[in-house]
Amino acid sequence: MIRPLPALATAAVLVALLSGCSVSVIDGTGADRPPATASDEPTKEESPTSPDAAPTDAGEHPLPNAGKGLDRDAITAAATTMRRCDSSGELTILDDAVVARVEGTCKRIILNSKGSMLVTDDVTSLEVIGDANLVLTGSVDQVLVNGMGNTVHWSGATPTVSDVGSGNTLTAG
Repeated sequence: MIRPLPALATAAVLVALLSGCSVSVIDGTGADRPPATASDEPTKEESPTSPDAAPTDAGEHPLPNAGKGLDRDAITAAATTMRRCDSSGELTILDDAVVARVEGTCKRIILNSKGSMLVTDDVTSLEVIGDANLVLTGSVDQVLVNGMGNTVHWSGATPTVSDVGSGNTLTAG
């Protein structure tokens, strides 16, 4: 039986891939942007047009709160499994289409999956291998993404990022 949340997340990411999305690392602090001057023209704010922000026929977004940003609490509530890192501080997840909550600080998390959603606390090293995965993490020092259509969102400073793939979105905030 297919669970609706992972299936919808996978479908939304696949639609985004097919529509020609690009890879970007977005640092939410704005520290690298020059200050605005009086001669700068105001920019027009556009409404989101990405497929994952579009409501479904029932009026709901395919990802929890996708129209307003990623909602850590909603995805945590949808988790079907809770995981912890082992005594060495490592965790490897190999299941496809899993919605998991990882509790506690970890040295290294490897998500080798397709269509999974993962919410973690602080991590030293995060590796996302596969396609159409969503990871919301606390602070992280190093992120490696290998695949297509993955989304990784962290809090705190921008980590060292290695992105091997296409259509991946890596954001801070």
